[in-house]
Amino acid sequence: MNFDIFYKSFTFIYFGVQNLNDDRKSNMKSTLSSHEMHSSPKFGANNNNNNRSFLDLDKNNIHIDMKEETYTSSTEDMVKKAQKESILKRIPIGAEATTVLVGSVDFLKKRTAAFVRLAEGIMIPSLTEVSIPVRFMFILLGPPDPKDIDYHEVGRSMSTLMSNSEFHCKAYKATERKELISLLNEFLDSSIVLPPCDWEREELLSLRELKEKSEQIKRRKIRAAVQKVANLTSTLSDKGDDNKDDPLKRTKKPWGGLVKDIKRRLPYYASDFSQGLNLQCIASAIFIYFAALSAAITFGGLMADKTKNFIGISETLIATSVAGVIFSLFSGQPLLIVGTTGPLLLFDDALFSFCRSNDIEFLPMRVYIGIWLLIIALLVSCLEGSVMVKVFTRFTEEIFASLISLIYIWESISKCLNVFTKHPLLPLKQYCEEDALIRIENSLFNPNSTDYNSTSNGTDIFRPVDHQTLITKQPNTALLCTILALGTFFIAYYLRHFRNSKFLGRNIRRALGDFGVPIAIISMVAADYFNPTTYTEKLKVPEGLTPSDPEARGWFISPSGLKGPIDPWVPFVAFVPALLVYILVFMETHISELIIAKKERKLQKGSGFHLDIVLVNFINLICGIIGAPWMSAATVRSVAHVSSLTVMSRTHAPGQKPHIIEVKEQRVSSLLVSIMVGCSVIMSSLLRLVPMAVLFGVFLYMGISSIDGIQFFERLKLIFMPTKHHSEAPYVRHVQTYKMHLFTGIQLICLCGLWSIKSSSISLLFPFFLIMMIPVRSQLCDKIFTAKELRALDSNEPSNMSNDEDEPDFYAESRLPG
Repeated sequence: MNFDIFYKSFTFIYFGVQNLNDDRKSNMKSTLSSHEMHSSPKFGANNNNNNRSFLDLDKNNIHIDMKEETYTSSTEDMVKKAQKESILKRIPIGAEATTVLVGSVDFLKKRTAAFVRLAEGIMIPSLTEVSIPVRFMFILLGPPDPKDIDYHEVGRSMSTLMSNSEFHCKAYKATERKELISLLNEFLDSSIVLPPCDWEREELLSLRELKEKSEQIKRRKIRAAVQKVANLTSTLSDKGDDNKDDPLKRTKKPWGGLVKDIKRRLPYYASDFSQGLNLQCIASAIFIYFAALSAAITFGGLMADKTKNFIGISETLIATSVAGVIFSLFSGQPLLIVGTTGPLLLFDDALFSFCRSNDIEFLPMRVYIGIWLLIIALLVSCLEGSVMVKVFTRFTEEIFASLISLIYIWESISKCLNVFTKHPLLPLKQYCEEDALIRIENSLFNPNSTDYNSTSNGTDIFRPVDHQTLITKQPNTALLCTILALGTFFIAYYLRHFRNSKFLGRNIRRALGDFGVPIAIISMVAADYFNPTTYTEKLKVPEGLTPSDPEARGWFISPSGLKGPIDPWVPFVAFVPALLVYILVFMETHISELIIAKKERKLQKGSGFHLDIVLVNFINLICGIIGAPWMSAATVRSVAHVSSLTVMSRTHAPGQKPHIIEVKEQRVSSLLVSIMVGCSVIMSSLLRLVPMAVLFGVFLYMGISSIDGIQFFERLKLIFMPTKHHSEAPYVRHVQTYKMHLFTGIQLICLCGLWSIKSSSISLLFPFFLIMMIPVRSQLCDKIFTAKELRALDSNEPSNMSNDEDEPDFYAESRLPG
């Protein structure tokens, strides 16, 4: 844009018109109101008609009559009308237009310009492309054939200024010419100018980096101006406004943060229910129900396998329902979705192995862990320990997320390999011999079996044996389980990528992507159901509200023991695993809440870090008493829930990225999800049709999808790539290559250390070693890397920005696996 030329013409604002004599004023009035169309390609001396219209100033001299347009039934007119209606839908209600009119006339010897702000918007027919009120007008007239100015470029420059939100907002308040000139200078100071050259896209900074640099310059200027005025206190610094109601700011009072969370959220309690009575919240509840049900079935089925059916799907569904109801009613941030997660499942697996090796009853031990969890949570809340979530930087989060993702992948692969061990691929003759031997053994050693019988004429026959009793060496089982696992993975994975593709309509592909996991599960269950001749291990789900193993346990776990009195030292020893569980619950819950509470989400009702961690651990006390899995905030499900409740702008201009208008902050959707998950226990007959191999596929999907959002793996790939092929991410541009690889290497060593601990006999302690990553980051990395390098490597900002209008993927936005 030619701003220098525009600046010259700006000197005539508010003054040029006043210097005209009566004849020229009359000519100008006639020019502004003229409706004639001129065929002359250019205004000049050869044209004797001086009564020219401003609406003839584009390059094709197309004139739009000032009369109201009417439409006939012709196809062309209908298309134009549809286009204008489409544009009008994208314009916010109450928007006002700016009209820029420039041109040359013969009766003027000098340029004359005026910037007009009307007292109120006025509808001027046919002046704007769509019918909205005109509030601002910029008029520039001058003699024909100017040597030093291009009127068209001046008009484009003014249009650019008025399209800037900051400029036009201040233009509403301007009262004199010098204020507009000051606004123009501010705009130019904030602009980034590229000299004329053949620029390649790779040579230019990303829009996010340009914006950051612009904001840094602006903040630096503001700070300098403030210092000249007075020595202000820290409360007036850049972060002062943010700390006024910072939920992670210490009150320095016992349970001060907890009380503050309750006071902050209590005034909104009634509106949390009234604002949830709308179609968007109901649709969100249905969407999250399928996500929560899929997760409960997956983790419940694998928990049953890990704990020998002490904890299974029934307990997972009931606990998820009870936890969700309590949390949705009393939490400080009801947008969080509570449920069991992978890290807690892995911890229970390690705890179960520890209890078996030390002859400790597993379920009574968990009761004491639940009691200690609530005590620890109350003590930490008393000391306002939730503020310590700030020490969990991207360095620690990525190591934790990478460990869980790799464990997901390894577990799914190892489970499939175990199927090949149980049901190896054998020749047909060997299958028949093995099958006959198993049937005979079942007949001889199982007195209740009727598999082997004899007819009255002495002919021996074999009756079909229940597949559940034949658990080894079944033909085609391994191949079918592999197909089911990989089929579940590929369907869910590619539907997830289809979500942001260009095929079909936006709503259809979003629906397919969001419901990818349920679609994959249903598809593979149907494939297994229509292949009854091949045995596959199914989920073990009892009828109704019966525990997974009713012979071994009930719904109330006695702290004194199930088989006999427990040792008196067990309640005290339970403090150690309780502390380790608390670390996992603390990390998952608070990191999930931090992701949801980002500024760009524009949440109005605040968060409840101190209240929510106490409430989650109260729920875990109940889970310990009823023998159910531990609960925490599920990151991926919580982000998906918030995204489904987010209202995006529909009035942004084509090509602009939509922005968040609001998030429906209410308790109804999470409450409905919890109730529906609890009612799912009546579907036990359907759940028993789900093969375990399908759950292996879901586990594989969760692991690989979580890797996509971890920056550590992006940097790991750069080690094997030439420098010229590196991306334009901040950690590439602002950090030397060898230092970037050094940072990645430190993370890799820490990850390998945690993996070895998780695979050893002390796997129960892996949360403790995870906490040890914090001093590694704060002590070691601070000495090796500069502050600028750490901002690029360890910042929680995304490494790239999407260029299309699609929202970020749930797994990419969540810093922890689901």
